[in-house]
Amino acid sequence: MRFIERNPYKIRFVKLRTAWLACFLGCASIAFAQDDVDTPVEVTFTEQTATYEVRDVASHWMLSGQVKQPAGLIRNRAGKDKNGEYQEIAFEWNQEGAVEADIRTYKKRRAVLFRLIYRQDRTGAAIPFPNFSRFPNNLSSFSYKDQAFAAPNFGLSQTGTPWLFFDAKGASMVLSPASNFMVESMLGDGTAQIGVSLNSQVKQIPKGFEQDSLLVFDDGIGKAWNSWGECLRNQYGKSVPGNDSDPLLKSFGYWTDNGADYYYNYDTDKGYAKTLLALWSAYQDEGIPLGYMQLDSWWYDKTVDDPAGRKGGAAKNSKLPPGMWNRYGGLWQYQADKDLFPNGLDAFQASLGLPLAVHNRWIDANSPYHQKYKISGVAAIDPKWWNDIVGYLSSCGVVCYEQDWLSEIYAHSPEMAGNIGVGDAFADGMADACEKKGLDMQYCMATPRFFLQGVKYSNLTTIRTSDDRFEPSKWRHFLYTSQFAQAVGVWPWCDVFKSDEMGNLILSVLSGGPVGIGDAMGKENKANILMAARPDGLLVKSDSPIVPCDQTYIDETQRQDAPFLASTYTDPGGPRTVYLFGFPRKDGNKTFTFRTQDFGVTQRAYLSGDGEARYVEPGVVVSHDISDKGYAFMGVYPVTKTGVALLGQQDMIVPTGKARFPVIDDRATGLFVRVSFAKGERTVEVVGMCPTHPTVKASKGSATLTDYDVATGKFVIVTRPAGGDLAVEFSIVGKVEETGSKG
Repeated sequence: MRFIERNPYKIRFVKLRTAWLACFLGCASIAFAQDDVDTPVEVTFTEQTATYEVRDVASHWMLSGQVKQPAGLIRNRAGKDKNGEYQEIAFEWNQEGAVEADIRTYKKRRAVLFRLIYRQDRTGAAIPFPNFSRFPNNLSSFSYKDQAFAAPNFGLSQTGTPWLFFDAKGASMVLSPASNFMVESMLGDGTAQIGVSLNSQVKQIPKGFEQDSLLVFDDGIGKAWNSWGECLRNQYGKSVPGNDSDPLLKSFGYWTDNGADYYYNYDTDKGYAKTLLALWSAYQDEGIPLGYMQLDSWWYDKTVDDPAGRKGGAAKNSKLPPGMWNRYGGLWQYQADKDLFPNGLDAFQASLGLPLAVHNRWIDANSPYHQKYKISGVAAIDPKWWNDIVGYLSSCGVVCYEQDWLSEIYAHSPEMAGNIGVGDAFADGMADACEKKGLDMQYCMATPRFFLQGVKYSNLTTIRTSDDRFEPSKWRHFLYTSQFAQAVGVWPWCDVFKSDEMGNLILSVLSGGPVGIGDAMGKENKANILMAARPDGLLVKSDSPIVPCDQTYIDETQRQDAPFLASTYTDPGGPRTVYLFGFPRKDGNKTFTFRTQDFGVTQRAYLSGDGEARYVEPGVVVSHDISDKGYAFMGVYPVTKTGVALLGQQDMIVPTGKARFPVIDDRATGLFVRVSFAKGERTVEVVGMCPTHPTVKASKGSATLTDYDVATGKFVIVTRPAGGDLAVEFSIVGKVEETGSKG
């Protein structure tokens, strides 16, 4: 018998060589482990039965699987990778060829990394690993459907997607592929089997090929998603872009996407280019800021064939002149149509003076690109093609490349699903070419495996998380799939909407991602726009994407009529302000309940918005009815050490966003606040609550307390920058009443 005596991570190996020893000991296996150290996950391998077992200590959840015998230990070692210190056990067996399995657990993470290594070339079906036949069977399940925009599914989709399992209290685990995302796939029914393997189309596996999977446990649904995402991002070195890291994330924008008034449409007296130039000129006159403009598929030449090669309509808009731009089909040539831009895209961008985000779709089967570049199905897998088109875009002032129709590109490029490396050639080529020229990327119509693939690219900054033309019927999809985007380190984009649609605008701002409208000139709502962005166009928004609350997941499996509730926050270094957005499910009730402590607010707070204006304690259940407008939106503002609740700039959707308040620091001497100004802004009003008359002292610029309501405790401070500064700094000091506070 062999055993590992010093084993700080509770990876346990058991090997019984003789029957008499097993009988003497009175058991089928023996495990040795130390119990006086941090051991979040236990892993056991029993050679006699070729069984591996994973046990999460906190939840007591256990999963086990079995490989073909004989199987033997080849390695048990400690090490360190990008997720921290680990202990790894490796065993091998022969299954129509030699294979090795590695199981790695971490000292400070409730995570397990599985790796299957093919030691010989393999022809035929891949080997599932891990392949669990025993696991908790009383859990609810959730995954993402194998379709465009990765629709949420309270069930298990057998594709390249993470699988979430959770109980009624929110204890959760996530199992997913962790490599080769274009060909790895989940398998099982959630009853007799759950595991990870390769697509059934994969029939040739080269020697040395590695197939990775990741299993993560946590004590909350949102926490499990975040922990899983962090492990995956660490593994690939994916840095999460700041929510102001590129023009699309930083500034308010204009979109010509499907659902916009200028989608395959323009003022016929002006033409397409002059229509958009006139719109921007009118916005400038009106004082509406734009940081970029998006050009959708109308700007380049296309065929009339769909991705499968079927003929479509002759024109997208029959009321406009025919031309290769005015078509539905695949890409013919990726250059600005000369009828629309006679002087070229670069000349248009120079006249516009704004950065561009541009769209692309699949390559048509008859495109001349097939004669010049390597194309698989309808997808370019030739680095030269990517370098050529991205070089062209870079010369035209483009800052973001939007790859649309990803679901159809995958479906109609069969080698992506069946040949290892083809999908990577497509996605890697795109990312590498964009990185060389400093372009960021946006994915559109992505299936779940493209979300996973995106964890490899730090210049994939945004991704669409719901169908075209944002509207209330798409809110549920948007929020659940935004959770996926957040986990893999990409900001969600809700798609275009109109500026007078306040519910859509609020959710877009709360997403932390791009915010852009598609109104025809003269139909824009300036007042609403300036609730999302400063006068210089800088978006004032949340620090993290708004995602469903844990209870929303649980309710969907138990109380399907309960309202949908989602949350996000701003945290400029001091008190964290939480923002809640709720809406009824179809034909459901309109009353939702919550406790502020469920969102990390552990002190007294002030609840404001949607008819609420009161103090709340962290353990108290708040009940709120959704009005006829169809949604509820409110902020939870923590009370500081000296009794101040800072409500920020109340005429903004996110009153405490970092673009306006880069610092809010709760100090023993008072609440320190920095206010950031746009060039030319003269004043910003800052609102708060305090049970006693507060004292305000400016250390930069001026901050004047102009109003204090003794009855309610509400105060208003008018801030003004001095000289050429674009910031004001001040402190607010209140005094907590010993006998209670006004509310």
